[in-house]
Amino acid sequence: MDNKPLVSITIPSYNSEETIASCLAGAVTQTYPNIEILVIDSHSTDRTTAIAASYAAKVIQCDGKLLAARYLGVKEAKGEYIALIDTDQVLKLKTIERAVDLMNIYDMVVFEEHSYNAGWFIPKLYNASKQIVNARFDKSYAFDSVKGGNPARFFKREILAKAFAAIPQELIPETIYYDHDIIYYESYRVSQSVGVLRNAVYHIEPNWGKLWKTNYRSGASLRTVKKSHYWELFLKKRGRGLSFAPSVLGLQTGLLMMILKTVQLIGYYFPRL
Repeated sequence: MDNKPLVSITIPSYNSEETIASCLAGAVTQTYPNIEILVIDSHSTDRTTAIAASYAAKVIQCDGKLLAARYLGVKEAKGEYIALIDTDQVLKLKTIERAVDLMNIYDMVVFEEHSYNAGWFIPKLYNASKQIVNARFDKSYAFDSVKGGNPARFFKREILAKAFAAIPQELIPETIYYDHDIIYYESYRVSQSVGVLRNAVYHIEPNWGKLWKTNYRSGASLRTVKKSHYWELFLKKRGRGLSFAPSVLGLQTGLLMMILKTVQLIGYYFPRL
């Protein structure tokens, strides 16, 4: 491997058979030569784990939800650097190679995302939102862990270890929503050395059914977050500061936020027993 440091790509999954093959294809075709791929699965009932195994990923079962899977992935990872990836993300060909190069300067790196698909109503709204987020990377608050809302995806291992040590352990098993924000908030308290990698990732935008399922579950998990100080940070302080320019992109992004928050509120107030 020419003495290249090992990079661990950790991918939490749950019933992700529709997107995980594309995600793993992006991981295994990276130009960087020294990678391990870990899929941390929360007991999927579809073909997710079979697909992961076909890509030679190491599959680890997790009894908790999304934040727990992130935590287990970090514990099981052997890499000097760790990438936190989702099953609906597709890494561009040289992303890991470029990210490792940036670690000579930074302790963690934000991945700029672009929509993989934007052919109908819901994906078009997500695409508009990403354009607005990407345009903010030049702002002074872009990497602020509360105001910015742009969590890092690529970390030096020791930063993540310190971040997870600071997260209240009782939150980890049940937390879904704000998982990245919580990790990044605690990482940012350790180090403010953050960079951005442009053109890093494609995001496979959901259809209506996927949007509903994901945000309903996320909303239900907010009951756990409400017990912590993160509730004030991400639900109140950040929410009061959000604004969108009076443009087509701004209106589309605002509409998407309304849809997501409505579904999350339904999940919060009417969680399945």
